[in-house]
Amino acid sequence: MKTTKTPRFFFILIAFVLISLPGVAKKQDYKEYEKFIASLGNNVITILINKNEKMSARKTKFRKEIKTHFALSTIGRFIVARYWRRMNDDQKKTYLKLFEDAVIENYASQFDDYNNQKLVIKSSRETKDGGVVVKSDVRRPGKGEPLHIKWKVFNTKRGLKVTDVVVNNVSMKITLRNEYASAIQSRGGIDGLLEYLREKIQTDLSKQ
Repeated sequence: MKTTKTPRFFFILIAFVLISLPGVAKKQDYKEYEKFIASLGNNVITILINKNEKMSARKTKFRKEIKTHFALSTIGRFIVARYWRRMNDDQKKTYLKLFEDAVIENYASQFDDYNNQKLVIKSSRETKDGGVVVKSDVRRPGKGEPLHIKWKVFNTKRGLKVTDVVVNNVSMKITLRNEYASAIQSRGGIDGLLEYLREKIQTDLSKQ
């Protein structure tokens, strides 16, 4: 039976996020997390390397994988931090949609860079805030050192969900939080961020 403890990290940084308290994973449950990440990673790699399929179809499949396995709303709210509370309802809705599109189009612009990658699960461990970090390598034939990827996963009411991806010790959501905060400050607020995301999406679309 799973026990529940307070996710202090999330309460401190994103107390406004509406997410169920994560259950603490017991040691024997880690295989479930590893299987979850292995399935996600290999499904995504299959999509990325299938260059015979139309880009639109690949993006549709990729979006489904991301929406199914990632806590996109939670990640999106974390990234804008205190600015979330300053948004009106329309801005929140628009931001979350643009955030999702920005993630999809950014990766889609790099689809053709992938070829014959393989995801290998290395280990997993419980974190102090009740999640599980699954460590993996993405091996890239002919490109030397593999990518070292850590997946932060929580067991929520909606099932297992990824809340962060750390590639070679660089956190996706921390990187994006800094980027988005800079856009907000340099462009005069929330509407400036929304315009920044629209421009970012168009730039990535032009690369496809």
